[in-house]
Amino acid sequence: MPHIVIDKIKNLSFPIKSENCEFLFQAENLIAVKTENAKFLIQIRPHKNGYLIKYDKITRPIISEIKKAYLDFVKINEANIIFENISGIKEKLPNKNMLEITDDLSNVDIVEVGFGSGRHLIHLAKKYPDKLILGIEIHKPSIEQVLRRIEHEKISNIKIINHDARLILSKIPSNKLHSIYVHFPVPWDKKEHRRVINSDFIKESKRALQKNGFLHLRTDSENYFSYSLEKFLEEDKIDLNIKKNIPYEITSKYEERWIKQGKNIYDIFMKSLEISPEIKEEFDFSFEKRLINLDFTPKVYKNFVIHLEKEFKINEKDSLIRATIGHFNRPEHIYIVNSDKPYYFKIPAPIKENYLAHLELKRLFNG
Repeated sequence: MPHIVIDKIKNLSFPIKSENCEFLFQAENLIAVKTENAKFLIQIRPHKNGYLIKYDKITRPIISEIKKAYLDFVKINEANIIFENISGIKEKLPNKNMLEITDDLSNVDIVEVGFGSGRHLIHLAKKYPDKLILGIEIHKPSIEQVLRRIEHEKISNIKIINHDARLILSKIPSNKLHSIYVHFPVPWDKKEHRRVINSDFIKESKRALQKNGFLHLRTDSENYFSYSLEKFLEEDKIDLNIKKNIPYEITSKYEERWIKQGKNIYDIFMKSLEISPEIKEEFDFSFEKRLINLDFTPKVYKNFVIHLEKEFKINEKDSLIRATIGHFNRPEHIYIVNSDKPYYFKIPAPIKENYLAHLELKRLFNG
């Protein structure tokens, strides 16, 4: 982790403007920093040779902004650097093919969930050169591998996002997608709640698909096939097409192995037969008044969690609250500045589960 050790800390009054940064406030051992390109926290910890300065993992910015904050912090404290490991670190620029959950997804045409080695994802990009393909994957080594292939093969119509697919679909406009592919998802036989295919995912897929657009599930698990078929049959106004052991236009290395082992391969195609209403969700993450009677016990709801983890005092009245909110399979770690008019230090991603958690947070602690 990039950090520095300095010999002294002055008794500072915040906010403080420096050459490249503004130091907004101090909450115990955390200091809020704002640069032209980022907003984040740095930590101060006693060290045998002075004070250790490092960035906070939750608000981690890119290296260039960390360097600015460290060097300006040294200047405002008129300190000397005893140790540093930042000067030799090269900036790793964001990959142009990677998206964040806060990015606009309205131009996506095709989605593949859990693309693994990327063989099928790249096949889709070449089959539909005029369509934008979004690959959703949580396994970072797979993402790195596919990003290298995209770069090597000069493919321009693939974007990748590292997030839970069940949350991503809610950000795509209604009646937009040509198709959604879920090929060989993890069966999660002992943890059904972690399965990609569930009632909410099917409903979101149906809404996001164009009329006559389709969701294609391909699996080698008879248990997952039976479970999924039951979930699909709960929906109205869809066309289901089921296949068994029918060769597909491209196979993964795992599928080739399973076929050699004599395993059955199941396909379910769900075609949407109706035009869905547009979603008109506007997420207002504001607070009206100070949060009170704070309870640091985790709270689990049907679609989301709330866990106030720790409070850091800014002054006699105000504080910084570290919390986890959002979908229980992919919650978001955030900070709330709790004052007469509280606010999120960085706004949560604009997805339904985060917003539901925000509303419940206000209901619980706004008095």
